[in-house]
Amino acid sequence: MSIQRRLLFFLLLLLAGAAFYWFFGPSRVNSWRIRNAPPAAFGPVVAFGDSLTAGRGAEGAENSYPAALSLLLGRPVENMGVDGDTVARAYERLEKVLERSPSIVVVLLGGNDMLRRMDLDESFSLLETMIRRIQEEGSLVFLAGLEGLPLLAPVGKRYFEAAKNTGSVLIPDVLKDILGKPELMADGIHPNTAGYRIMAERIAKAMAPYLR
Repeated sequence: MSIQRRLLFFLLLLLAGAAFYWFFGPSRVNSWRIRNAPPAAFGPVVAFGDSLTAGRGAEGAENSYPAALSLLLGRPVENMGVDGDTVARAYERLEKVLERSPSIVVVLLGGNDMLRRMDLDESFSLLETMIRRIQEEGSLVFLAGLEGLPLLAPVGKRYFEAAKNTGSVLIPDVLKDILGKPELMADGIHPNTAGYRIMAERIAKAMAPYLR
């Protein structure tokens, strides 16, 4: 086979691979229909989660990601993060979130389920149930995903599927380029003030197209 024919054959293979990926590959992030966009509820923005929401590792609650997000959005963000929460424990206090009739809820959960090596099938099934319950009240849900924690398997696909199944806005890998960088971390898991600020900027950017 001549060099020209080999190059043509290789080019055709590349084009065929690209076409296959386009038609059969994974869906693009947030290409699905987003439920409650714009939100039907008119309450506050609520950040709902565990220690990453509560702000463990920051220099005071005023340096948590919800506090930084509030400044970026120019509107209050209620911090409903509880240190140590698993998905199941957070679900037990979901009614306290719903009592506020939030317009937007940022959900960041699952890290403790991974650390405690819980059944992630059960955790993410309950996470989807939780999201749907929030959406029933007219709230727009932003799901902040994690790619995995040190020494644990990646779980980004689980967040992707949870967001797609529920029609939530996915913020993939919210700790990207933060986790593992000493200058942005307070310990092996929690960001410091600078790290939380980057998280807030990432979340604000994802929220921008949906704000009214």
